[in-house]
Amino acid sequence: MSETSFEWDEIKNKENQRKHGVSFYEAQYAFMDKRRVIAEDLNHSQDEKRYYCFGLNEAGTGILPVRFTYRSGFIRIIGEKLRRSMGKVIKYSDEPIGDLKLVTDFLPSPEELSLKKENTKVTISLSSESVVYFKEVAKKHHLQYQTIIRTLLDEYVAHQKRR
Repeated sequence: MSETSFEWDEIKNKENQRKHGVSFYEAQYAFMDKRRVIAEDLNHSQDEKRYYCFGLNEAGTGILPVRFTYRSGFIRIIGEKLRRSMGKVIKYSDEPIGDLKLVTDFLPSPEELSLKKENTKVTISLSSESVVYFKEVAKKHHLQYQTIIRTLLDEYVAHQKRR
């Protein structure tokens, strides 16, 4: 079974982190909470359903309300309304929470989720032959060639760590 992973706009991530001290990398952990609660955002347009996930932060010290949509096997964290509430701690209760409707958790279980890793930009010189090869592979698989190189390096590092 393939794992579901996360995506977001990196500019919104940096903005949210600057304003509230919470990155979308941290927000992913709300989805890893086995007792997470999912609510539909009733104020959003009918073009695409938006939801909130209420779950524990990584340290387990507070609850994060994370606004998201679910498309093509990806949980896309959205920064629009998240800005207002991301940094607040919310306690589970049965009180009304506004224009939200609690829904059955339709997301894959926490065990089936794959957290997005934080990347560091580097400059590297490769042979032209290598770049051409990676671009051909990327085109064949409809990916960016940088993604192919990063995946290859990540898998190499994981293999070396297991040794």
